[in-house]
Amino acid sequence: MAAVGNFNRLTQMREQAFYADATAQLAKAKVAAVVERERLTRLLGLTGSDARFQLPERLPDLPGTPLEPVDAERTALEQRLDVQLARRSVEAMAANLGLTKATRFINVLELGYTNESNTGEKRQNGYEIEIALPLFDWGDAKLARAEAAYMQSVERTAQVAINAQSEVRETYQTYRTFYDVARHYREEIVPLRKRIADENVLRYNGMLISVFELLADARQQIASITAYIEALRDFWIADSELQLALNGKSPGGLSRSRALAMPTGRAAVGH
Repeated sequence: MAAVGNFNRLTQMREQAFYADATAQLAKAKVAAVVERERLTRLLGLTGSDARFQLPERLPDLPGTPLEPVDAERTALEQRLDVQLARRSVEAMAANLGLTKATRFINVLELGYTNESNTGEKRQNGYEIEIALPLFDWGDAKLARAEAAYMQSVERTAQVAINAQSEVRETYQTYRTFYDVARHYREEIVPLRKRIADENVLRYNGMLISVFELLADARQQIASITAYIEALRDFWIADSELQLALNGKSPGGLSRSRALAMPTGRAAVGH
């Protein structure tokens, strides 16, 4: 087409540039796949000869409805290993100090929020979640050191509980945002791109647009589908991190940020 003058040099260079970029992105995607598979192999504790696991061909579909934050913070405080460990440490501290006569109990969450108050005013949050720890009758002054050690342990438990609640709120917000983004791609962007592609096919069949315009639109459609796959991947990563936040110490945004940095989208367009 270029030889007979139906394909100008600028258009030719644009198509060549796309092809060259797609080739590079495909190579990066293949390397990323090897790196992630080897990382999984190490996490599973397998050797090279044992690493014969089979990964699924595609991600699970987006759930029909997202999880709701019903009693999420309470669940975290009841199930998280770090919270349970902090509570057992307080109990062990009391046992080591020989403390047996409890005078009253204190909600460590109220204790923690009181200590974080900047104005000194009592917070009116209407707590329905609590981690109650006993306070003891310390008697004479010779137990002041024991009292300080015990209360220090109580304060640490309060901080662990506050951090647990914060992580649950953070991970749930991330989970819900990625769910909404993936659903938006599935229900709005991808179908819209499909309708545009269908219209362009009709225009091409009517000789109203060239094959290169049709291919350019096809690339846009592929890009939208790839973006949906990436959004679905981000959702399932967020789902895993939410489950970790509810049951153990959350890994934070490390795995999510690493996943977002992978060049899946550009590579898929090139492929």
